[in-house]
Amino acid sequence: MSATTTRRRRGFTLVEVLIALVLLSLLMLVLTSALRSMGQVEERVEQRIEAADDFRLATQLLGDVLGHVSARRHSVQAAGGPAQAPFFEARPDSLAWIGVMPARFGLGGRHYLRLALEPGEGGARLVLRYAPWTGAPTFAAWAQAEARVLAGPVEALQLRYQNPLSGRWDTGWPPAELSASAPRVDVVLPSAVEIQIQGPEPAWPPLILAVAATQMSEGGQFRATFSTRQ
Repeated sequence: MSATTTRRRRGFTLVEVLIALVLLSLLMLVLTSALRSMGQVEERVEQRIEAADDFRLATQLLGDVLGHVSARRHSVQAAGGPAQAPFFEARPDSLAWIGVMPARFGLGGRHYLRLALEPGEGGARLVLRYAPWTGAPTFAAWAQAEARVLAGPVEALQLRYQNPLSGRWDTGWPPAELSASAPRVDVVLPSAVEIQIQGPEPAWPPLILAVAATQMSEGGQFRATFSTRQ
């Protein structure tokens, strides 16, 4: 028997086995990292698709409810303002009004609605609150109203309201010149609302939503186009 045949029968040495195990471990590590990266990429893609769907549904819902705002006038006690005005509490960081919830969202008919930031798990959230309309001119029990989360987490919410006479944007409604002008009681709603939110990923572009009165509302109204601005 030759020396070569004897070496072949001995098999692998311990060093060779250890080298093979190290190489196999490195290969498994590379494959595991690649699979993990592929899973993370797929998860991020799914999250962005889900966020895009949420954004589309949120803008559609807001466009619907702001396109059917009640302009029915109620007696108010605001000093220097008109004797009657609709329930439309417009502030820089919140908006409450009476409007029609679309039936395709599982609801229908007039509701009290409020758009504002509310604290939640992981940070503030953009929430639309709604409660059935009772005929009362105002509503304050928002904690007991139904809630629909539109976006989160949200760092800030900024609202502006367009004057249908001048086209100027104000942080509240009605603006000072209309509040002090009793003859202009027919201008009861802004023509549009601009919504800017900071924080959600992917980021929302600024939204400009038309404000229009329901057909059952009183008084002349103003309309604007719906658009998004990059």
